[in-house]
Amino acid sequence: MRSAALLLFGFLLLTVQTACATLTPMHTYAPNLVLPMAMCLGVSPDVHVVRGAAICFVLGYLLDAFCGNPMGLQTFVMVASFMLARAAAFRLFSQGPFLSVLLTFVMGVLSGFGVLALRAIFEQQREMLSYEPLRTAQVLLQSALVTALCAPPIFAVVSRIDGRTTPKADERRSMA
Repeated sequence: MRSAALLLFGFLLLTVQTACATLTPMHTYAPNLVLPMAMCLGVSPDVHVVRGAAICFVLGYLLDAFCGNPMGLQTFVMVASFMLARAAAFRLFSQGPFLSVLLTFVMGVLSGFGVLALRAIFEQQREMLSYEPLRTAQVLLQSALVTALCAPPIFAVVSRIDGRTTPKADERRSMA
């Protein structure tokens, strides 16, 4: 049931992202609102790897469908981002908003670069290789920054949907 609620929330985020992109010209500041969901699921020790990867797979597939990307592009990047967040969680993450923003920013840059690299490798059109490197880096950084700034409220909602509590709250319950 929680997985369905997470997928519904992801669908809602994609709908909001698409509607905002249609109504306001965001251009290079377009966030990827489901990336923070993948990060939150990846850093949570309560989420089983298979369940988290499956949710990220579906969210990536929906993102491909919403954005008109080649099918499988965002799907692969979303699952890979989940796995990288899972690996980084055991060493870096301590449930603070600053670290969630920082991790989402870094993963936003990495996933943006991954998408560009995969498109350059697999697409027939080589137009992306003629982009200016500084402009491409600027677009990646701007998009990752906006995505990172959207991360804390998304992390909070995903944590609430998934039924997780902070360790301090668990300690308070056991003391009562």
